[in-house]
Amino acid sequence: MYILGILARAQLAWSHKISTIAVAQALVLTSGTKPIIMETEGAVPKKIIPDQADTTLEDEKATQEGHFVGATLQIDGTVPNDNDPEVEFRGAGLSRNRPGSTIGRQSVRSTTSRTSMRPGYIKTEYESKTFFSYKESAFDNAVGVCKKELVPAIDGEIQGAWLLTEIDHWDIEREKMVLLCEHSMLIFRYNFITSKVEYWKRVLLHIIDTIFVGDFVYPNYSIMPAREHGGVKICWNSGEMPSFGQRWNPVCATIPWTIFSHHPLLYNPKENETVTYNVDEFYESLIQQVSKVYSKKRPEEKVTVIEGPIVIESYANLASMVYNQSSVGFCRDRNGVSF
Repeated sequence: MYILGILARAQLAWSHKISTIAVAQALVLTSGTKPIIMETEGAVPKKIIPDQADTTLEDEKATQEGHFVGATLQIDGTVPNDNDPEVEFRGAGLSRNRPGSTIGRQSVRSTTSRTSMRPGYIKTEYESKTFFSYKESAFDNAVGVCKKELVPAIDGEIQGAWLLTEIDHWDIEREKMVLLCEHSMLIFRYNFITSKVEYWKRVLLHIIDTIFVGDFVYPNYSIMPAREHGGVKICWNSGEMPSFGQRWNPVCATIPWTIFSHHPLLYNPKENETVTYNVDEFYESLIQQVSKVYSKKRPEEKVTVIEGPIVIESYANLASMVYNQSSVGFCRDRNGVSF
């Protein structure tokens, strides 16, 4: 009996070892990596760890030649466009979200306004009818009269016509007809009451060197009320300032720049989409046309466009305040008195 007991214990120990090896084999078959095999020596388990050289992770292995690793997409926002105008933009830029900005205006030429309109300023239909330029066919008749001054050999074909507000060097506002041609810009003082041109001037596009677009501001020590709107300033002075006599002559016609803003009729809700009263539409067309002329007349140069405040040199001009407040520079019916 004693001998039979010893044999039974030996058989039980042998069966336990065989079971452990079978489990280890099963781990090898079901795992993609080398397992940690637990083998028993008596009652104490022993770890068998694979060689450290064989445990390198897949991410740590050197990239094999010819294998795809990845790519980096670089977006720099520069897309070549043959239709872009040949201009050089400068300045800090304009905020399109300030009060009074005309954003997303639908028109035939542009989709956003670069200048600002007077906040809360509205022209009613009754007020608009006091402008002779608002009468039926008045604008078309004015264009027909002004076109008679064109010289095809100098100006080329007409590209567009606008009715805008001009602000002179004495801060005086006047109603002006503007014809943009292939090679020139013609500015007319047109009398909508008599249907006659009072005076006009021609500016060749290839002599324009700088165009400003932005809000109008006065100098720091000026007591003039803020304008709270913007426009464009077109210069052909190559950076040179007018003489003392030119600046202090209120009727000087040789100032080498001109300033335009929206016509008051644009503030009529019915005319918000009218292209001919919008200085932004004129600005967009002017940039395109000047660029075309530069490519032929001055191919090595570019017209400079500066976005920023446009300073109006006026400090305490009481005359301009009264003149502008009364709209003397516009042809209107003033309760039976027209001028």
